Amino acid sequence: MIDRARLSEIYAREQANFVAHHPRSAAAYDRSGHLFGQVPMTWMNKNVGGFPIYLDRARGNRIWDIDGFEYVDFALGDTGAMAGHSPEATVAAIQMRIATQGGITTMLPTEDAEWVGAELARRFGLERWSFSLTATDANRWPSGWRGR
Repeated sequence: MIDRARLSEIYAREQANFVAHHPRSAAAYDRSGHLFGQVPMTWMNKNVGGFPIYLDRARGNRIWDIDGFEYVDFALGDTGAMAGHSPEATVAAIQMRIATQGGITTMLPTEDAEWVGAELARRFGLERWSFSLTATDANRWPSGWRGR
């Protein structure tokens, strides 16, 4: 049988330990009064420690929080799942676009889009591709769209 009182005691101890070891994340969370739920996206409040850890940096499959802890990122959310966090080729391409070519917010197509689409088609066997900035945008595409 599960001893619920003991479980509650352990949970309280672990939560207190989390708070004690993450003072900078707690302070960042406390200062976030201009954000709904005190986080940039409300799903970030799905945590068990009372507040989320705050990211300092990420490289490859590792992330570091602002309290100095290093983690192996088993979730590798969003684009990190494809190549890890901040792969060198991606960083170089973004730096070139910003520093040399500009236009990161023009919302116009570039010639690069076609060669990326062709490479994705080669790798994954799907003839046509579309790009989106968010999962919400991706889910808005009608399933029967045929294009030209």
